[in-house]
Amino acid sequence: MARIELKSIYKSYGDKAIFEDISFVIESGIVAIMGESGTGKTTLLRLISGLEKPDSGLVNVDGSVAVVFADPNLFPSSSVLDNVTCVMHGDKKMSETTAKTILAKLGLSDEYKTKPKKLSTGMAQRVSIARAVASDREIYLLDEPFRGLDEKTRGDVMEYLKEFLKGKIVIMVTHDPEEATYFTDGIYKIDNKNMHKTS
Repeated sequence: MARIELKSIYKSYGDKAIFEDISFVIESGIVAIMGESGTGKTTLLRLISGLEKPDSGLVNVDGSVAVVFADPNLFPSSSVLDNVTCVMHGDKKMSETTAKTILAKLGLSDEYKTKPKKLSTGMAQRVSIARAVASDREIYLLDEPFRGLDEKTRGDVMEYLKEFLKGKIVIMVTHDPEEATYFTDGIYKIDNKNMHKTS
């Protein structure tokens, strides 16, 4: 069973402490992380994903992890379709068919052959989401995943993701209270170098 546990996390950059004593356990569901800019929301995701290490404390992650960054990290010389299938294994044709289905559900059925530099910010973000979906992991870390999407597209993408993410562990960073309330099962807030559950 997938599980995330942080225990007594202290993290600093130089002389500036970001977290002083953060502990929590997540074993199921979708949770939102909120807080003012600079409070460490993205740092928290980087700690969980293993991209950064705490100064002290323990990070235990049981399960495969996919990360959707706030700035889509796409391969510039590869097509949209290749950016999605690169995380898939098995038969190439089957992978391409599955990837096309995912991209179509995210409103990108006309962009299979497009290179990332020709995509809008919102389109690039959806390609990043499609790649994470295609990887089919147990744990998803989402950093402002709906940024750059218009209201209708955002609603469509949230509906699709909510269905896909059932049974998985999801931690989503967002600044949008409405987004957090609609999309997640619980909300945590980071302030004063610590974190607490608000709903």
